[in-house]
Amino acid sequence: MSKNDNLRMVSILIAARNEEHTILRCLQSIDQLTYPRDQWEVWIGDDDSQDQTHTLIEGFICNKPNFHLLRITNTLGNARGKANVLAHLAQQAQGDYFLITDADVAVSSHWIQCMLAPCQGQVGVVTGITIPTYTNIWTALQAIDWVYALYIIEKLSHWQIPATAMGNNMLVTRASYEATGGYETIPFSITEDYQLFKEILDRRYTFRQVYTHEALALTLPISTIPAWLQQRKRWAHGALQTPWYIRLPLLAPVFFWIILLILAITQPWLSILLWIGSMLIQTLVAVAGIHRLKQQKLYWSSILFPLYFQFGTLATLIYYYIPVKTIWKGRVYE
Repeated sequence: MSKNDNLRMVSILIAARNEEHTILRCLQSIDQLTYPRDQWEVWIGDDDSQDQTHTLIEGFICNKPNFHLLRITNTLGNARGKANVLAHLAQQAQGDYFLITDADVAVSSHWIQCMLAPCQGQVGVVTGITIPTYTNIWTALQAIDWVYALYIIEKLSHWQIPATAMGNNMLVTRASYEATGGYETIPFSITEDYQLFKEILDRRYTFRQVYTHEALALTLPISTIPAWLQQRKRWAHGALQTPWYIRLPLLAPVFFWIILLILAITQPWLSILLWIGSMLIQTLVAVAGIHRLKQQKLYWSSILFPLYFQFGTLATLIYYYIPVKTIWKGRVYE
């Protein structure tokens, strides 16, 4: 018997659209995976790219038999955009586990082992940990935002409270995916990762959250405020699809600001103390996540994180209700 006979076969699925500046970084990181090479395959779906994405992928995979490129030319059922690409790739994949990432993400060399480790019993979804790379205060604050949010989600997962999943670092078992009928049959959502997560849990599968330095993947930060607001608007679409007990804490900063404004008039010192206290708690949570992920360079930036978080939440709420269409990968979504 081969030493690899008892290992689990994994299919890595990547949707790519106009990714000429990022796709090679992604594929190079996957090529360095330490999981036995005969136990994983890669399926890349080119979603009508208008740049050199297809050519770059072809050049990279030409001598790599476990890398496959599929040009997406039609839609399957309800699927659109990234969900449509993943629907096509899942039909081609041979693995018992689907590992999903994005074309702008560089994964760790032990990614597969870290994501497979929690897959026991009825686990249908495993969410990994991803943060943006950071070189300045703006990108560092974005990184801390991901660290903070995913740290809270990981804590909620200990009580089996399903907050959300993250489609740039996500494992789905073939059995749980097929139980939903696939992306072609589930309702379309611009936050396709949460929609699949919800559908899988509705079928009595469970979930796990991986939050370790060894599993850390790196995406790219948002460079401009308008693009950052568009990203937050997409996230808000997904957040508003969550159960009420998840939505309520997400709106807590808004209620908190209303309370602070009222107290600023009636009891200004109490208002100031509450504000300082909230910032201290947010900083401590962020620092705990930073420590877990061994991202020591983020410690100093965490001092400013509460301001970024509180004002960013208000800006997102305002922008969400401004009648501006959601644009993603050059496509407009209502």
